[in-house]
Amino acid sequence: MMTRYLISGLLLFFGIYFIGMSMRSCDDHSGEHHYNHHADGVLENAADSLNAKKDSLQIESEYNLDTVDPKHREEFLENMAKIEEQYGEQWDFCTCIVKNDSINKALSQDIPDAEFDKVLERMEYVDGKCKAFLVQSQNQTPEERYIHEEKVKKCLKAAGIK
Repeated sequence: MMTRYLISGLLLFFGIYFIGMSMRSCDDHSGEHHYNHHADGVLENAADSLNAKKDSLQIESEYNLDTVDPKHREEFLENMAKIEEQYGEQWDFCTCIVKNDSINKALSQDIPDAEFDKVLERMEYVDGKCKAFLVQSQNQTPEERYIHEEKVKKCLKAAGIK
């Protein structure tokens, strides 16, 4: 019985760690800038270049690269290809947040051993679909962590969870 609580505690810790270290949010436009038409053309060319790279790497995931810092996008795509090769198609940020929140809630309750094992299996599956966020985190500074926490709250609120 003590082992179960230890495993629950560790899983809860890693679930919180996942949420804390996940990458960018969905639907966050607070950092948008207004560009002139010349800059739009440059951005379109950069987007075309990134889409070509995404196609050449045969990336399956429908990931919005607008949420990735422009100076890290190529590296992100290369890492995404490696992650997909090992774990398959990756889910978007908000899907990962909502699924992990659900797992954390289940683990915080007193559930029978059979259900506990099912939750662990589900957690492993979700973990595989969310590797892109676990592996490629850019949230290191206090400011980035705060922004990230706000994005997580926004995802959970949009899903009607908090």
